[in-house]
Amino acid sequence: MTQVDIASLKDNADPARRLRLPIRDDSGRHVGDLQCIDKSMLADPGLIDDLTTWRNQSMPFFLTQFSATEERTRRWLETISLPAADRILFVICDLGGNRFGNFGICNIQPGSAEFDNVIRGRASDTRNLMFQCGIVLLEWMFSGLEVETAELHVFSHNEKAIALYNRLGFAAAERLPLRRAEEEGMVKYSIADRSEANAGFDYLRMELPIARFRQAHPAALLIA
Repeated sequence: MTQVDIASLKDNADPARRLRLPIRDDSGRHVGDLQCIDKSMLADPGLIDDLTTWRNQSMPFFLTQFSATEERTRRWLETISLPAADRILFVICDLGGNRFGNFGICNIQPGSAEFDNVIRGRASDTRNLMFQCGIVLLEWMFSGLEVETAELHVFSHNEKAIALYNRLGFAAAERLPLRRAEEEGMVKYSIADRSEANAGFDYLRMELPIARFRQAHPAALLIA
């Protein structure tokens, strides 16, 4: 069981009580927060537009690819993301509340959880911003959610993302063949037998056990 009630965090309607995980730069200075997308955030000006724009910018790296709209994004938040007890999505914000991307967790279960929806939407003056966000979120996963292993899935040709995950301490655990199909105005990739794969790249599953994280980033507990 996790220490954190995910559903309760997302059901929050008071901005003052919103979960915020502090982001620090390379020198340890507080430069922003990972802010949980909860009910109190849904009315924030520009939020839905930002999430929609970022999704479209990063669409080639999703299993399901379509033209995102604000209506579709809002419906996804209200009917899928917010009610789910096994996922949570954060917006990357500076101290002034400006948004730079999103970083999520899904498939939260006893012992493990998975990075999800990792997107840098805008450039930032903070060096290594996504790396620092990853460190903060991993510490919260290991300490707050009490998971023993962090996981993620990434297209094997997404070299930039894989470089970030390697730096955080993730290592490849499995290569899953993919089959590409077009249906109803969208492209879908699904895991398939190697004989039926046609994507030209694989779905890479990566893992980071807590012991390896603690060894690689011993200061994470001090700055989280």
